[in-house]
Amino acid sequence: MIVLNFIQALKAELQTSFPQYTVLAREPIEGELKASNAERQLWITTEGFDSGEDVADQGYSTEIRVPVFVSIVIQRPKTEAATIAALTRRLNVVQACQRAARAFNHQESGALVNFMQEQPLIVEGFLVSVTHLDIEYDLGAEDE
Repeated sequence: MIVLNFIQALKAELQTSFPQYTVLAREPIEGELKASNAERQLWITTEGFDSGEDVADQGYSTEIRVPVFVSIVIQRPKTEAATIAALTRRLNVVQACQRAARAFNHQESGALVNFMQEQPLIVEGFLVSVTHLDIEYDLGAEDE
């Protein structure tokens, strides 16, 4: 499956780029987020599917868009130095996502992965940087 192949490629890139982090391809449960010197986490999640084309074609289109999110859990910065370190980490995650997307776009026919945005959020007292990627492809391509 194209989406699962991309998630595996993304996970491999993140594990290579962030060897000190645990990379999990699933939704975290409440209370599971951690960020410390001993524990560092990256999460890969998805949300609902969307039509790749915004057209009313009576169900004939097989184009699909799947949002994929990479979230890094960071201790909430309390100093300027910690803020700089957090920003650097956020940028490094975006670069790793872009490398995975670029490599996947070159090898996977019919699929296109696009970087959409990065958004920092405060979740359970942690700074969580969420990088949004969209993978677009034709469902019919998986039948071939």
